[in-house]
Amino acid sequence: MTLPTVEKTAELQWQFNPHTLLDLYRQQQWDTLSDVLLQLLRHFEQVTYLQLTPPQQYAINAFVKHFLYLFTQPDYIISDRHVLPFLSLNGVIANLVAISSFRTTDPWLLLLEQQPNNFVKLLTLYSARNRRQYPINQFFDLSPRLASFWYCYCFRHYAALCANPYTKQRLRDFMAAFDERLDMLVEFHHMNFGATYIDGEGDRAFKARLNRKVRELITRNIQIRNHPQPRRIGVFSGRWFPGTSVYRNFQPFVKALQETYEVVLYYFPRNGVTPDTSGFVATYPISLSNGQLDLSPLIENDLMVAYYPDIGMDLENIILSNLRLAPIQVMSYGHSVSTFGARIDYFIAGGAVEPPQAAQYYSERLVLLPGLGQGFVRPPYQPQYPVPATDPLVINCSWYAQKVNPHLLQLLRWIVAESQQPLLFQIFAGTGAATRNDFLPFLRDIQQFLPPQSVQVIAYKPYAEYMALMERGAFALDSYPFGGDNTVVDSLLIGKPIITYEGQRWYGRIGSAILRQVGLEELVATSDREYVQKALRLIKDADYRQSLSQQLQQMDLDRLLFQSPEKEVFRQAIDYLIANHEALQHSPARDPILICANG
Repeated sequence: MTLPTVEKTAELQWQFNPHTLLDLYRQQQWDTLSDVLLQLLRHFEQVTYLQLTPPQQYAINAFVKHFLYLFTQPDYIISDRHVLPFLSLNGVIANLVAISSFRTTDPWLLLLEQQPNNFVKLLTLYSARNRRQYPINQFFDLSPRLASFWYCYCFRHYAALCANPYTKQRLRDFMAAFDERLDMLVEFHHMNFGATYIDGEGDRAFKARLNRKVRELITRNIQIRNHPQPRRIGVFSGRWFPGTSVYRNFQPFVKALQETYEVVLYYFPRNGVTPDTSGFVATYPISLSNGQLDLSPLIENDLMVAYYPDIGMDLENIILSNLRLAPIQVMSYGHSVSTFGARIDYFIAGGAVEPPQAAQYYSERLVLLPGLGQGFVRPPYQPQYPVPATDPLVINCSWYAQKVNPHLLQLLRWIVAESQQPLLFQIFAGTGAATRNDFLPFLRDIQQFLPPQSVQVIAYKPYAEYMALMERGAFALDSYPFGGDNTVVDSLLIGKPIITYEGQRWYGRIGSAILRQVGLEELVATSDREYVQKALRLIKDADYRQSLSQQLQQMDLDRLLFQSPEKEVFRQAIDYLIANHEALQHSPARDPILICANG
């Protein structure tokens, strides 16, 4: 039985012979059976299906049926060397079962409950998709080590689970069940980055506990010898190359530092990616291998400032931010959430965006620039301004999978119900739903709110393809409560009006601040009803929609966004922190530090 792939780049051929599996079981060749099952499962880890033909659906159903039958046999023994490989595929198995006709592993969990020596099998099959629930503390009672691996892996697929109200709540429950007996951290950047999307109120306590665990398990015995030189600044990033959101937003800031400081780049190597090393006096890779960071470039260093544009997006900078590498440690909005407990002194923020109560949302002391708190690099795309299709009317939703949530989908359903004309929401899910077969379960969850003909979910596309698809849309909707910034700029660049929904924190306010900066405050909503009503006006009033598009096409975005003087103010902020850090550290004040242009 052969299951061809639908991915153009995939060349793997998946073959499944049920007789081979059954023969291995009857012969009690447990290790060989495990090897074969893992090989078959790894195909679904490496190749994501965006659609299934009837023969493909049948093949998946057949494999899932045989896999679950054999895996839950009481006499089938998983050897020690196979335990972690099976646990690491927990999310892949959950997705594979979700796209099968079986949907969840609940019936097989019930079978396992009646069996001895069932712990590894139960952990392998238990995920946020299960209706069957178990107290997580009992997992740690049985084996803190195995429970720790399972706990880290169960957040791996968070991005595609946030659209479903049940699975999102289960992830919240998992966060709340954080156990201090956690004694191993693997791929924990998923839980760190995902915490705010899962629970924007509970992320503070969760990340504080996670940071303490990082220091306990990883950084506790690392000794850094720092001999600071006043003009030496280190920039730490795994995304310092053109095209990333981090580079688009903070390259102007770093360039301003390079004009007066000696700036060193510490980058995290990625296959096929070369960092932009221009302007740096030196560059050093910080490599991660088998969970261990090579800190040789940092053990003895001369940094006065450690600057992190994007803490939270990579394992490396989560670990590094829990070390004291320099006297002054600063972060920006690359991932626009506080570390909530890492060893970071200051968060460079945007005074035009942050609300008056902003300090309560950060464990770092805020340093408020007068503008947005970030710059913008003009993307390398030339708009074509095609005439948008109107039957159906295409509405862009450049949200990334983790930003798609039940509240937002209910608003789209409200818009569909009130619009009285055919609509097609283009949801650009990015990479969040394009790995390990997250895509089809994610699509199905969205279709619980919207009719299939009203939604198209688009997986990751290279930037030029993504922008060309965006140009098909008539206008755009920003996400809520975690909104966009570069995605808002993308819409403006191609002349598409975008409606934002202003929230309480920077990540829910930056899009609205951008609209105000370009003179389009009329597109800012502050309630569900206003968001829906503004969308309906753009849907029903073609003249209004066209006038906004023409206004955007004629707008001087270089002057309004891409040539912002904020980079100079950022450098002034660093100057101020270097000159005053010792006094600031001894001060009991926690109110934001205000940086004014020109001193």
